Amino acid sequence: MRREATTTAALEVCDACEGLWVAWFDGEVHTLAAEAEAARLDRGTPPPSRPTEPTSGSRACPQCARPLVPELYRFADATGDDLIAGVEVLRCADCAGAFVPRGSAHLLLDRAREQRTLTLWEAVLALVSRIWGRE
Repeated sequence: MRREATTTAALEVCDACEGLWVAWFDGEVHTLAAEAEAARLDRGTPPPSRPTEPTSGSRACPQCARPLVPELYRFADATGDDLIAGVEVLRCADCAGAFVPRGSAHLLLDRAREQRTLTLWEAVLALVSRIWGRE
């Protein structure tokens, strides 16, 4: 693994698959993965050939060697079953670090760049909150 800097953190990157290791104290997994992927694209690195590359290798934590456990990734602003299809995040139960395969980082960047539209219910709640806050 090698270190690669983003605007907010320095992450470990797998030399073989270009997946990212995000330690629990580095910050939000989706933010750092999107930043790292944006930096790669800005440097001229081509996007992954397939958006959902299977993760290979030992699937062991690079910090404590415990097995990594796949988890479903959900953004904080997700509604209902708004999971991001194809995003694989592998988490260590011991040290809480996360491994994000390159294809998943690219999908997270796509999601971060797209503008999320509010549902009618969310728009009504926002309006009521603004009106209520002015009194």
